[in-house]
Amino acid sequence: MSAAVGQSYIAKRDPALRIGFAIFMAVAIAAIGWVMMTVGSSPTVKGASFLWLPAALQLVAGVWLGPRLGFLAAGLGAYAAGILAYGGWGIVDIIMNPIAGGFANAVLPFYLFKAFRVDPTLGGVEKPSDVLSGAFRMLILAVLVLAAGMLNVVLDLPMPWGFGLPLVAVFVGAPVLLKGLKLNRRHFLLGIGIAVFISAVSAFIGAIGATVGGKPFAAALVDPGIGWFSGDTVSAVLGLYLLPLYTRRLQEAGIAQ
Repeated sequence: MSAAVGQSYIAKRDPALRIGFAIFMAVAIAAIGWVMMTVGSSPTVKGASFLWLPAALQLVAGVWLGPRLGFLAAGLGAYAAGILAYGGWGIVDIIMNPIAGGFANAVLPFYLFKAFRVDPTLGGVEKPSDVLSGAFRMLILAVLVLAAGMLNVVLDLPMPWGFGLPLVAVFVGAPVLLKGLKLNRRHFLLGIGIAVFISAVSAFIGAIGATVGGKPFAAALVDPGIGWFSGDTVSAVLGLYLLPLYTRRLQEAGIAQ
């Protein structure tokens, strides 16, 4: 098959592939979110998970799929997680899940990566063997981050210090497990800045949702706001490591932008 024919073939199958991948991402976000909401929910705001690992997938969904499909994958996936975990489908849940999860965690990264001209591969060099082995190593890293977060249940460190442990797990574990990646410092640091910003926006929207649910806004900024921001930041930074592993291959397949 010639290069021109191959590109034409990929272009023709793009819509189905992209929609299918968006559905896959939504299901993954819903499944992981269901677990997070079940085992790590805020004691005062139902469904507000303090270690929201789906933020990793929400960020990459936005960057890879664009604002529309990214919003659907991230927002509907989070909404489904809330419904599965505690039957949450009302206005508060819509604010906290489709809006916070879809707009802040997925749509904003897409536009911010474009605005600041951040290479979605973060300058990382990938090898053909990284597809499967990278998935396994990322899974190990995610488990380490989750274990570090759950350790705080025993240590009971005050917020937001309890998220120091999973953050250390990310920044110490990633260079060890993903040592083949050579990230461009500028793009990676901008990516971290974007992860922090979108997490702050998501937490602010989550606080608004808690206010609609009857909680005073000042109290909502503290709980769930601080924990929401910290947990989303850890998870979004974790998601940055998915970008150099898979962006180029998804672009070649006609899935990622």
